[in-house]
Amino acid sequence: MEHPDPADLADLALGHPVPRSLRAHVAGCALCRDEVAALYGVAEAARAASAEDRLTPPPDAVWRAIAAELAAGSPGQGSGGEPGADAASAYATDRPGPEMPPVRGDRRGGRAPVPPPRRTKAALLLAAGCLAVGAALGSGATWWHLDDPAVVAVRPGRESPLAPLAVADARGTARLDSTPGGGRTLRIDVSGLPRSQGYFEVWLMDSSHQKLIAVGVLGPEGSTTLPLPPGVDLADYPVIDVSDQPYDGDPAHSGRSVVRGPLRS
Repeated sequence: MEHPDPADLADLALGHPVPRSLRAHVAGCALCRDEVAALYGVAEAARAASAEDRLTPPPDAVWRAIAAELAAGSPGQGSGGEPGADAASAYATDRPGPEMPPVRGDRRGGRAPVPPPRRTKAALLLAAGCLAVGAALGSGATWWHLDDPAVVAVRPGRESPLAPLAVADARGTARLDSTPGGGRTLRIDVSGLPRSQGYFEVWLMDSSHQKLIAVGVLGPEGSTTLPLPPGVDLADYPVIDVSDQPYDGDPAHSGRSVVRGPLRS
């Protein structure tokens, strides 16, 4: 099977317009679907950053390393047309930055493991995109448009990872199950929940993160099975979110998401 270019997968994870044929391929390819889901988690973490979390602009060396790695993975590119070079120079800064830390070796073999070139290139492209647009984009940004039914058709029994947002150590999974009576339930398991003065709420979200449906409460132990409201189309609400809610009488989302992730097809 021929897979899409890593740059196109990075575009999908960042929410850039992509052809329907690419979405259809990702819907039917577990390898590409997992890769986009991993990149989406990185993008979500960047989206959740506040203004206080904004990073210092990277030094020239970072952009040169990204541009060189992308050029090395693109056959037929000469030294005069390195992909990413213009972007690197456009966002470079004269401000001195910290030196890049050395890579620690693998205890077993003395060398750090080298990730597959396909994922390395996609990750570099995504990193460049995140650096270019900034870490704090506001709640209106949409990273991954999930409006194609082929992408969001969810099969019962498939676990979907939930990436950390407000809490770096939090991790979770969501699983859609069918009941004998034709209903649907959502199994949520989250580890690393923070201490809360309130409670944790499970939500269904649309791809813009603007429309939400409250599903139920997740206890402090981090595991629960909740019935889904009948008639809800998961093509319209393909994202699972777990928030830390205060006891303030306001049923709206608090804006503090602990974990979040798209339901896998």
